[in-house]
Amino acid sequence: RRIYHSYESIIIIMAEEVKDIVLHVYKISPTERPNSFLSRFLPAIGFGAYHTSLEVDGYCYSFAANAGITKTLSRNEGVPPGAVLEESIFLGGFEFNRGEVNGILKKLEPLFGPKSYHLVHRNCNHFTETFATTLILPNELLSSPDKPQRVNTYPERINRLANTAKMGINHDEDIVPCQVWEEARLAISAEDKVSWELSSSSKKDTKKQQKQKSNEKKELTGKQKAILDKIRKK
Repeated sequence: RRIYHSYESIIIIMAEEVKDIVLHVYKISPTERPNSFLSRFLPAIGFGAYHTSLEVDGYCYSFAANAGITKTLSRNEGVPPGAVLEESIFLGGFEFNRGEVNGILKKLEPLFGPKSYHLVHRNCNHFTETFATTLILPNELLSSPDKPQRVNTYPERINRLANTAKMGINHDEDIVPCQVWEEARLAISAEDKVSWELSSSSKKDTKKQQKQKSNEKKELTGKQKAILDKIRKK
């Protein structure tokens, strides 16, 4: 996202609605044995078991076995038995409209279908991290596809237990282990029209050309110019 130190930049920021992305984290504890090894010892060393959902534009999205990607109006809906809300974490902001968000989800649906769930290799946390990566790092996904990055506000502890266990747990042939960065790339392509300014020829641009583009100003709309005039007259 570009920042301009001018009146025009203030108007552009005012005109664009940046929406929050919130990760809801639920601690999973066996209800029949609340003082078990899973619920007490493992979380203490950073290997807790968690369920997550991602709140985007007023809806909560999650991923579950036999259900695939689910969408609810409340963070309290669709929560697994024994899961208790532990915290809600602000991950960042996004500027996609609802149609663009739905388009991203359509591309994620085949990857996170009802029969593709695996506790270790493709779980709810893989989905929320992949979805968040697509919304928060679209520029990086398109301009630097070969340099995997992660949303640094997404806690590593959330899926540490699964990421550690997957090295010793096999999966069925029809289960494809989740690759967050690669699958986020599949969910957003260069052909998509997104709210960020993205160069369709970024691979051909030289560093000098990219620097020149970063200094270009956006053309204001009629509405933005009217607001700018009012500010200048004050």
